[in-house]
Amino acid sequence: MKIKIFAAITLLTLLGCKQIQKATDVVTQPTAREVYERGFDDENSQFTSWKTAYNRAFKDSLKIELPYTETGVFNSRNNPVYSYLVSVQEGEKLIVFTEMQNDSLSVFIDLFQKKNDSVFQQKPRISNEPGTKSITYESGKNETVKLILQPELAANSSFSMKIYTVPIYGFPVSGAGIKNIQSYWGATRAGGKRSHEGVDIFAKRGTPVVAVTDGRVSSTGNRGLGGKQVWLRDGLFGRSIYYAHLDSIATTTGKRVKSGDTLGFVGNTGNAKTTAPHLHFGIYKGYSGAINPLPFIKKQKIPEVKNANKDSFGKITRNNSELRIGSSTKFMQVASLQKNDSVMILGKNNSWYHIQKSDSLKGFIHQSLLKPSSSN
Repeated sequence: MKIKIFAAITLLTLLGCKQIQKATDVVTQPTAREVYERGFDDENSQFTSWKTAYNRAFKDSLKIELPYTETGVFNSRNNPVYSYLVSVQEGEKLIVFTEMQNDSLSVFIDLFQKKNDSVFQQKPRISNEPGTKSITYESGKNETVKLILQPELAANSSFSMKIYTVPIYGFPVSGAGIKNIQSYWGATRAGGKRSHEGVDIFAKRGTPVVAVTDGRVSSTGNRGLGGKQVWLRDGLFGRSIYYAHLDSIATTTGKRVKSGDTLGFVGNTGNAKTTAPHLHFGIYKGYSGAINPLPFIKKQKIPEVKNANKDSFGKITRNNSELRIGSSTKFMQVASLQKNDSVMILGKNNSWYHIQKSDSLKGFIHQSLLKPSSSN
């Protein structure tokens, strides 16, 4: 009888703890990594090695250019961690997306902001949520962030990843695109007396000009260099969006609009009377003035993953083979590897292998300098 009572009390206690944990999670919103790590203790040597590999990745300085893809194999013998420095511009939304052949496995994605010019924060700015394999990050400034990706302990699966950006705004001229831009931010004006604080998007007279985001029309009018113009206020971030040289205006001051609503029509009023019809599009940010609007509206092609890499090990084929911090010859060389050196293959980006020579040495090497092998 006592045993039954004890068992019942134990069960109720466990159930109570689980309910408390669930309630706490609603408030704290733990990351996928935090939830996963609850299943281990520091006495587990494999788990300790897994965490050590993650902590060591903070010292990596590999760089990637966007858009970026990588394919490879998560091999439990490698205990792999992927760490990259990524440049993001204000106006862009960074997307990190991973897929695995074994979809039941977890992958943990952390993004870190800089604490100062050379040191990153210890706590991630954003991490993937439990049950997900991707993150989306929007920065309010131009910055370099660190991405760290790590599969769960003892994972064995082929994988692919995509890292790319999308603009946070829509395009301001209906039916047009980047190809219609003929004058960019910073171009000289008035014989060098001033610079271009926006982009000029050329289109037929009367082409609709649309709201790039939800907001409120803060001003309309016909004045100054901009001629017929509309100012749209983005309430979420406090940016002022400027549409100039309109042929006519189709909205009113104070009106709330949705993304895609027509604000006016392309023309050449103001100081654009001698040029072909176009929209001058600008963005102003508080007291800091004009900022480059191109990243806010420039769509890039989402990368496709091709030629999946299935190799986990390899040998260097030439002496003094150059190991670089990025997948291009323009990136700095970090080491010279010698013929028959054994390396672990973490993945492949186009014609460049992402490899690891030792715990502290990772980099990219051209495929002509490495021969994949079945084991190390």
